[in-house]
Amino acid sequence: MTVYALLLPDGRYAYHLPKPSNFPHNVTGVYADGQPMEKLSGDWWASAVEAGRLTISGQPRPKTLSYTLKAQDAESVRYPATLTVAEYSERRDDEENLWEFYRPVLEDQPAVEHVYDGDIMLLEGREPPTPDELSWQADLPHVLGSRPEYRHLFPGRIPGFRDHVQAAIKKLPGVDYCFDNYQNYTGLTVTVNVPFEHPETRWQADLSRRTSKPLKSGRNVPVLVARRLRLPVPASVSAANYEMAVDDWHEQAEFWLSVVRSASVAACNVCKGTGHVNHGSEQYSR
Repeated sequence: MTVYALLLPDGRYAYHLPKPSNFPHNVTGVYADGQPMEKLSGDWWASAVEAGRLTISGQPRPKTLSYTLKAQDAESVRYPATLTVAEYSERRDDEENLWEFYRPVLEDQPAVEHVYDGDIMLLEGREPPTPDELSWQADLPHVLGSRPEYRHLFPGRIPGFRDHVQAAIKKLPGVDYCFDNYQNYTGLTVTVNVPFEHPETRWQADLSRRTSKPLKSGRNVPVLVARRLRLPVPASVSAANYEMAVDDWHEQAEFWLSVVRSASVAACNVCKGTGHVNHGSEQYSR
C-alpha cells in the first residue's frame, strides 16, 4: 500500500499513516526509524527527518482465560469456583446477572507492531486542511480527486466565497441591503445609507397606533443618502493549490469589504451625494 508523504514548508516530513483495519484499538505509538512521531490532523504524522522505516505499535486487549467466583464462600453446585469461557457464554444467555458473581481471569497480550512497507510517494506542500478550515474541491479526475491525502496540492477551488463576502458585508455599518443575484445580476447588489458630511435632518411625524395617520408630534431624523453598488464577487476562489487559494480568499474578501467601506463615507452637502453640482437652469429642472 502506497504511503503518501509531504515535505512541509517548515522542513518536517508528514506521512499519511491510517491505522490498519485489523489493528488493536489502543495505539501506543507511531514511529519513524524508531523515533516517536508528532500527531497532526487526521491520520497524518510528522517527523523531523525523512524516514526509511515507518511503524505503528499497539496493545491488544487482554485475553479472557476463564471466569472465577468473586466470593469463594458462595461456591455451590449452581455456582462452581470457575467457569470456562464457553460455559460462561452459554449461561450468560439465560442468567443476565451472572457478571455479579464472576470476574474474568485475564492474560495480557504482547504488543503488536505493523510496518508500513509500501512505496512512499513524496509531495511538497502543507498538510491537508482540517474539517474546521475552508473546504477544497480539486480539479482532478474522480479517482484522484477523491484522495484526501494529496488533492489539496493540485489545482482546484474553494466554494462559498460569494456567500462568505455577503455575510461579512451585511455586518458593516450603514449597509441596508445585500442581495445575491438581484434582478439576475451575477454578483452582489449592495445598498448603503450614509449621512451628510454636515448632518442634515428632516421632520418625521409620529403615526397613530389606531389609524396609522400622521400626528402633530414627531422628531427630527437624519437625512441619509442611499448608494447602490454592484459587485461582481465570484462564487468560488480558484488557484494552483489549496494554500494559494486560502491566501487569495482572504485578500479578495478584504478587497470587496474595502469597496463597501469606501462607499460608506459621508455624502457631500453641496452635491447632495450625487457627485454633480447643478448650475443655472439645471438647478430648477424637474
